[in-house]
Amino acid sequence: MDKRLSLYVRQSEVTYSVVSVSGEMTPRNDTASVAQLDDDSLLAVWHKYRNSDRGSSDFGKCDIAAKRSHDGGLTWQDEERIVACAPSDNNVQAPALRKLRNGDILLVCLRGHVGGESSTMDVLRSVDGGYSFQQQNPVWQKSAGQWLQGGSTSLLQLQSGRLLLPFHGGAGHQASQHNVIHCYYNDDDGETWNRNEQALDLPMRGAMESSVAELPNRELVMSMRTQLGSVFLSRSNDEGENWQLAQTTGLKAPESSTCLRAIPNTEDLILLWNDSCYDPVHHHYGLRSPLSIALSKDRGDTWRKVGDLASHQEYNFTNIGCDWLNDEKAIISYSVYGPNRICDNGRSGWDNPDVFDLHTAIIDKDWIYSK
Repeated sequence: MDKRLSLYVRQSEVTYSVVSVSGEMTPRNDTASVAQLDDDSLLAVWHKYRNSDRGSSDFGKCDIAAKRSHDGGLTWQDEERIVACAPSDNNVQAPALRKLRNGDILLVCLRGHVGGESSTMDVLRSVDGGYSFQQQNPVWQKSAGQWLQGGSTSLLQLQSGRLLLPFHGGAGHQASQHNVIHCYYNDDDGETWNRNEQALDLPMRGAMESSVAELPNRELVMSMRTQLGSVFLSRSNDEGENWQLAQTTGLKAPESSTCLRAIPNTEDLILLWNDSCYDPVHHHYGLRSPLSIALSKDRGDTWRKVGDLASHQEYNFTNIGCDWLNDEKAIISYSVYGPNRICDNGRSGWDNPDVFDLHTAIIDKDWIYSK
């Protein structure tokens, strides 16, 4: 077992692995997406930070890295950089993979431009199993205000074939703007992208880091990050063009990402989130621990907690991804950072921690129902 896994409490029935560890030259590994390829190997992408004067902050230099697994996610090899940060960028971040029904692989990633008030969402396509990617038309270019798609990367191909990419943003600097959620959608194989008109909004810092799942009846359900002490959900019945007023699930949460997924061949949903209380003196308004999983058997109306996948009072588990392997196992990616520090102002701080790794947990579908 990798010694990094011994930093926190884990589930004995769950398989864990380490994709990438932090160090002097790599202060942060974060926000991953995994695709299962035709030969059953796995391709993982994430944003990997360089050693720069901004360290592990959201404005530090990072690129999109990739690794492969040939043993179902137990080990990861063949690291390469597949998208590089440009001189006009703070970084390139928040990659999301989607293996399309025609066999192509789409990769979206966000270029956060210098200044923190504008971004471009790049789209790349691979026709050779992720060994090479070609640039496509971007979803958007040089936004007025910082638009983001991160925390829980979400790129879907709906039953109809439509591609759906939720994002959040505002008109200002990333660190201070009020955020609303929109969705971009595409109906011509990635050529042109349209933005829905209606914004999803919530009080305080707003609605952020949306994650979308499609149910068998084609209803879409979205979870989101908030500063309201709970996980909120919204719904769409027209493939993401209009969304209902967001409502609380009643699940307590800090300001942290969530990840919502439909369980294949069922009408059920799973939610990955941090089951901890809102805390105004902690960074991000609460401890991002434990990393928990809940099950809904009524389209998200009610939830039953299944268990905690990772927990430690001094470490944080966040920026969650989840992808299904052969419709039977879920591979869950998450960043691990800590230990927590107390700053001079008495608040908990999170910049440049000792550990900022990328880990995965693999769970059987049957395990979810057995708890």
